[in-house]
Amino acid sequence: MSTRNWFKKDALPFKILTKPTPKNVVDWFDEVIDGLDDEELILILRARGGINIPTLLCVFVGIVLTIAMSIGLLFYGWEKFGGKGFLITLSTPFIAALASYLYGFILPTKKIVLKRYTGMMTYPSYGFYPHMTLTFTRATVYKSLISGPDATIGGYKLAARNPYNTGVGKGNYDLAPADPEEWWSYFVWYMDQNRPLPPGKSFDPYRDKDFERRKAAGFPKPLYKSNIPTPEATKEQQAERERIGGW
Repeated sequence: MSTRNWFKKDALPFKILTKPTPKNVVDWFDEVIDGLDDEELILILRARGGINIPTLLCVFVGIVLTIAMSIGLLFYGWEKFGGKGFLITLSTPFIAALASYLYGFILPTKKIVLKRYTGMMTYPSYGFYPHMTLTFTRATVYKSLISGPDATIGGYKLAARNPYNTGVGKGNYDLAPADPEEWWSYFVWYMDQNRPLPPGKSFDPYRDKDFERRKAAGFPKPLYKSNIPTPEATKEQQAERERIGGW
């Protein structure tokens, strides 16, 4: 797959490309799902928490300046080293770090919302731009290259483009920080309402009701293709699906 730049890459297909593993995807979903319900099965996935990179960078710069200026004070003294200017220089990165940290609290809550039965998807954009809500099949999702500050390749992430505005940085959002094929496969699997629910303890309370819903409909064929088998939760249910639905 081409990864030359954002606009020349091919979008990932609506297909279960690989098996989502507990280590990379499944366990994380079990920990941070905000809500599911029997009627609609709405999956609300919180964005990853923690202190953001600008905050960490400001703290790091502040620590380096503190060490450097403390050494300077030992050799040159308070007045020669700048007096008030020293305090301003020293406090600036820490003030910036605090501002960056607080910024995260006033932003709109970043969540990915997947509605299995109605086929709708919502994902957040950067900053204060409004979230994107669209039909799942209209989403344009990419395996996006991650590069370090020295231009080294740091792997790939899963990113979505705003379908209404293709400008980079406006309405684009990283859906997963790594393992893009696994994450996208999990999204596609969950949104294929004709398949059983994907692996994960969070879905166990809903599997039987979802099975009965699909059985009543005659086990229609999957909406999206898959490179891997997606069997039912039990052998008995799998046999019923094969007998009634033929797949």
